[in-house]
Amino acid sequence: MTFVFIAHNIAIHEEIMEILDKLDLKSYTRWEEVTGVGQQSGPHLNTHVWPAKNSALAVVAGNDEARLLMEEIRQLRKTAGKEGVKAFCWRVEDIT
Repeated sequence: MTFVFIAHNIAIHEEIMEILDKLDLKSYTRWEEVTGVGQQSGPHLNTHVWPAKNSALAVVAGNDEARLLMEEIRQLRKTAGKEGVKAFCWRVEDIT
């Protein structure tokens, strides 16, 4: 099993959900509003100066499904440009 963490601009939330739907990944945890600074996207700090906001999702999936999810995110990064999306993976040792 693999834990995939996805941080993305809220402007592309629908695209992220379409990817999860396409891969039939129905279980996830979402943080609606998170802030941060990306190398490509710049500050998303939900302030008057930097008004953009991010969301974050955590998905635990089988290794093959996680690999496909990461590939979809890589493709989205090519088209989303400065909107900002980043994904990270960790191996899941145990779930209870």
